[in-house]
Amino acid sequence: MNVIRKNPETVAPPVGAYSHISIMPRDAELLVLSGQVGVDLDGHIPETVEEQFQNALANIKRILHSEGVTPEAVLKINIWFTEKPDRERYQAIWHDFHGGNPPSTTLGYVAALAQPALKVEVEAWAARG
Repeated sequence: MNVIRKNPETVAPPVGAYSHISIMPRDAELLVLSGQVGVDLDGHIPETVEEQFQNALANIKRILHSEGVTPEAVLKINIWFTEKPDRERYQAIWHDFHGGNPPSTTLGYVAALAQPALKVEVEAWAARG
């Protein structure tokens, strides 16, 4: 199953690593993941926003794999930070997740998340089929 990603010439190119459009194949199922936070497998919340971001994406990968899909099937991601990550570390972690084929993405900053120690939450939609 191939998700089609496009950046139409009728709008400005993306200002970051994302695609303007991600198209789900007709025969695919839509998987909607709850927002994933930076908690590791032992329930530990790292101190840095970058480690939390890496954990949140790893949690998304684990959930996707539990449903038989890979990150290439992700259609849309929303990333919510409470503080600005180091740009180079953010880009490296993000590239490692999408492998150079980024999904449609929204990135925003919020005042707080569900618990004070949480610095990032990532929502994802994926296609299976």
